[in-house]
Amino acid sequence: MYCEICGRPIEGEPIPIEVDKAVLYVCRSCAATYGKKVIQQQAAPAVKKTPRPKPAAPRPPPPEVEIVENFGEVVKKARENLGLSREALAAMLGVKETVLRRIEAGQLQPDFALARKLEKTLGVRLLVESVEEGVAQTGRGAERGLTLGEVAEIRDGGEE
Repeated sequence: MYCEICGRPIEGEPIPIEVDKAVLYVCRSCAATYGKKVIQQQAAPAVKKTPRPKPAAPRPPPPEVEIVENFGEVVKKARENLGLSREALAAMLGVKETVLRRIEAGQLQPDFALARKLEKTLGVRLLVESVEEGVAQTGRGAERGLTLGEVAEIRDGGEE
């Protein structure tokens, strides 16, 4: 290592000195002539940071489940049957009372997680298996949709 002031090779350990608030590593002769000696502080042992685990993203509902149409009425009726106020139920669910009011009014559809909480808390069934449209209907056309050939047949029939 070379002296940062005179540029000569440093024999032994370089000496840190402070010159105009800058720390330089110099030889013994430059250390005696320039700046004041810096007392080296022992570096604290590096604390190994462990990355925080990311909060789990809310699970999307399974694609085959949907919320019943009259979910607001079901929630309100079940809450009243249990003798719970909106505030009390909201506190149990960890949501605001206004959210619960909007759900009961049918203005807000609860997400999958909240619907599950409502089901468990109130003992009702809000999530049902969805029935895909077209599959439930019988007949070849409803299962696979119209083909280009069927559309052409319809037009041919209309022109006659």
